[in-house]
Formats: sequence, C-alpha cells, structure tokens
Amino acid sequence: MNVGIIGAGKVGYALGLAFYNENINVSGIYSKSSESALLLNRKILADFPNDLVETVKQSDVVFLSVSDNNIKSVAEEIASKVSKKFIENKVFFHLSGALTSDELRVLKDLGGYVASLHPAQTFASKEDGWKKLYNIYFGFEGCNISKEYAKTIVEGFNGKMVCIKKEDKTLYHAAACIISNYTVTLSYIASEILTGLGFEKEASRKVFLPLIRGTVENLENRSILDSITGPIERGDDKIIAQHIEKLEYLDKDLLDIYKMLGKKTLKMVKNKGTLEKEKEMKVMEVLKGED
Repeated sequence: MNVGIIGAGKVGYALGLAFYNENINVSGIYSKSSESALLLNRKILADFPNDLVETVKQSDVVFLSVSDNNIKSVAEEIASKVSKKFIENKVFFHLSGALTSDELRVLKDLGGYVASLHPAQTFASKEDGWKKLYNIYFGFEGCNISKEYAKTIVEGFNGKMVCIKKEDKTLYHAAACIISNYTVTLSYIASEILTGLGFEKEASRKVFLPLIRGTVENLENRSILDSITGPIERGDDKIIAQHIEKLEYLDKDLLDIYKMLGKKTLKMVKNKGTLEKEKEMKVMEVLKGED
C-alpha cells in the first residue's frame, strides 16, 4: 500500500510518522506550508517534492489531512490538476469528524473511492502525536472498497473501527465535542472557582487532575453508571443545597450549568438503581429549586 499525505499539520504529521513506524510506504507528502512538508520528510527520512499532483499519482491511498473548511476545495483542486486515470480506483480519505464523504464527491465522480476516517483523539503536540493514533477508535463513513483499506490501516494501529451512517455524522461529532472540548471547559470553570478562592494559577489548574485521571480510569475499567461518584450518587441533598447556595451568589450561569448536569447525573443514578426513592426525591427538589 502506497499512502500519500496532503496536509502536514498536527494530524497529517502524526499519520506520516505512524505509517513510517508501521513500515507502511509513504509515497508522497504535500502541504500548503512547504516548511511543514519538509519537516515531515526529514522525520521519515524521505525527500518527496512538495507537489500535489505527484503525491496523488504515486499513491494508492490519499489522506486529505486539512481543515474541515478546506476539504472540498482541496478535493476540487485534485480533480482539476490530476489526470482522471490517476484518480480512478484510488482511495481518498478525509479525517473530519463532522463532515461526510460527500466532501470528496468530485473525486468519486472521477472514479475514486471516498470516505471519512476520523481518529477519536486529540492532537495537541506534533512530536508525540503519532503515538496517539494507537489503541484508539476510528469513526468510518464511506464506500465498501475504502472500508477495507480503512480496516487494514486501523488494525495496523491496534485500533478499532466503528461505522457511522452519513446522516449520523453531525451527532457523532457533537458527542465528541461534548466529551473532549467541554471537559476542558469544565476544568476551566473549576480552575476559575479555585483562583477566586486564592489558589495560585498553576495549583488551580492541577489540583483536580488526579480526580480527572481517576474518573477516566473508572470509565476504562467499569461501566459508566458504576463510575458515578459524589453527593448525587450518595443522595446527599444537604451538600448539594450548600453548593447551590454558594454558586448562586458567585455566578448564576455557573449555577445553571451545575443544576443541568446535576439533573442529568440524577437520572443516571436512578437508572443505576442504588439510590433510595426518598433520597432521590430530595435531591431533585434541591436541584429544581425555583425553576
């Protein structure tokens, strides 16, 4: 399998290094930033020209590792610059979690096989990003031919692939944003509260990291319902009432977030079936307040 990479940002760079590590032949690298392309070339001991047409011509599989806003335009650029015979029967992937393979329709119309293959992972660092492609889930949406190539690649990374219907991609991506982006937002909110209490900035950021790690560890080893801890799980309505009293004084928006997440947590605890009905009702009464 000869794999071409278009876009040498964080994810494209990670893919290039991971393919190199797995002895999958990288057959070309192209990036709008020639510096990024050169850096990836050096890392995988290659010397490819920074040429879009040559990257596609030399590859069986092409990854469009570009921003969501640019996927369609890059596909159109390939269609306009690369001869049809070098597009036919080749597989083209983009990596967006939100967008479907329709972004690559122009390549499909020229005989290419198209799909989206989304790594359910964050890539904050270029240097170590390739390691994050291993032992993760990939969300796939596309045709059956491209699916077989995707399986081979994902299995090479010791990963698992989940197939997503085209019409479900937006909600799939919304779920990814909730778990990834909003975890950071909740950490920021907690940090702000601690800073207001006089904690130093670094301490306010790090003090709850062991809690986060412990929660993630629970989620890895137990069911979601069995991972619930805290005052709602215990039915401690007095503690919850104290939280609400202080948050109401501190920030009404924070209070709304606390109550909304609290009600959702209480529903989970109810499904778990470990909380007495009387305690459940008391907690709900406190969370509803004057709503």
